[in-house]
Amino acid sequence: MNALAELLYRVPATAAYGIVAIAVLTESVLLVGAFIPTLTLLLTAGALANTGQLHLIAVICVAALSVVAGDALGHRTGRLLGARLRTHRLGRRIPEAAWRRTEHVMVRRGSQAIALGRFVPVIRTLTPHLAGATGLPYRHIAPYSAGAAVVWASAEAGAGYAAAATAQRLIPLAGPALAGVAGLAALIAYAFARLRRTAPAAVQRAVPEPKSTKVEEKPHAQ
Repeated sequence: MNALAELLYRVPATAAYGIVAIAVLTESVLLVGAFIPTLTLLLTAGALANTGQLHLIAVICVAALSVVAGDALGHRTGRLLGARLRTHRLGRRIPEAAWRRTEHVMVRRGSQAIALGRFVPVIRTLTPHLAGATGLPYRHIAPYSAGAAVVWASAEAGAGYAAAATAQRLIPLAGPALAGVAGLAALIAYAFARLRRTAPAAVQRAVPEPKSTKVEEKPHAQ
């Protein structure tokens, strides 16, 4: 996935948008997509938007639309596979703990699980599939899918955009900051060395010499 994110720097803007769309769609539609960390990709796309190579609003729109399309297709896949979803070749790639956790969220929250699961990796891939497998109508989950898609895409791409802007402001301060840290470290080392040299002498002056315990012998009377 890091190589895919680095690829965004080298391709034209149109191709970069296509990479974002395919990655997000794959994560949502295919069960194996649960192992595609789209966070890195959207952070990178947001950072590129800060440099002007991409447009932030376009990145958000592409990612959000891909989520909505992926959730719809994932719901359809769940309806087709039904109970075979977990025993399918791709379904067996998902840890059993992730299936149980997603089912627990679905039972408690129903349609809202689509929105809540969007912000949890792996869970966001499973929820639309399980919604379809349990017979939950797509019209019930569509509003939650669309709302969560916009918030999720805005948060992740926006974080990359903001991080790039902060880095650009901090880079000019990096040289003086390093020089200050080096100077402070040298000052501490000098003070420590002086302390080591003066400490033994100070201890010797502070500790009094032991008094003599020798008893003078008195002369014997004749």
